[in-house]
Amino acid sequence: MIDPRPDFSTSYRLCRLGLFLLALGLVPACLLDVLWLAGRFVDVRLLALIEWSGLISLVSNLTPWATLAGASVLWGAWDHRGWQRRAGLFLTMCLVDVGCWFLELGDPQMRGEHAWFRMQLGTALGWAEFALLARLSGDLLGHLGVEEADESSRSTRSLAASGAMVWLLLFVETANLQAGWPLQPNQRFTRHVFLLRMATTMIHTICLIQVTTLVVSALRRVDDEVRQQDAEGLGEPPDEARPGHLRPEV
Repeated sequence: MIDPRPDFSTSYRLCRLGLFLLALGLVPACLLDVLWLAGRFVDVRLLALIEWSGLISLVSNLTPWATLAGASVLWGAWDHRGWQRRAGLFLTMCLVDVGCWFLELGDPQMRGEHAWFRMQLGTALGWAEFALLARLSGDLLGHLGVEEADESSRSTRSLAASGAMVWLLLFVETANLQAGWPLQPNQRFTRHVFLLRMATTMIHTICLIQVTTLVVSALRRVDDEVRQQDAEGLGEPPDEARPGHLRPEV
């Protein structure tokens, strides 16, 4: 007979692999953002260090593919409808990121007529990806019994929504909406644009740090669960300790 209960051992291992791939792509991006902010406000020599180290090239090539691989694994980790819908949406956005990566191979200097729009599209998707990653990581941590995971996930999603609104104001200020298609940037540079750009950058960095922290925390918690099951020789936790399905969608 087929056991109708979920195979927690397999799901946990898939989650561990998917979260590891996500962390592999997010940690260098987080480091790049922190160094860039430090270079702008603390020591400008850090900007030269970023250029010399090749960190920008590493992030631009590693992060899209690592997040795509991680999203693919997470999508198949659980059969819960809410999980698969959110993971599938995140996977779709990662596919768009990889598509933009291929387009940038033919326009590395970002001088094509669609380059600016492509950059704005990637930024807009980034805010949604932050929210989805925070939700997925929070659901998994809550499933494993971490009580404060839901609050951390909600605060990160709220910050991502705030960042998206600030970015939308920046987009309206910088886009030349009267020039037709493809969209081109407005050549004027005002104090409002400068302030909105700095606010967007700072919120993006903070949100990226929070999302990366959630992903790494979920990775460590799942890894501990897998190691514990391996040590006990169990395929799935006992009935009285089983955390149950992922929480239903709200």
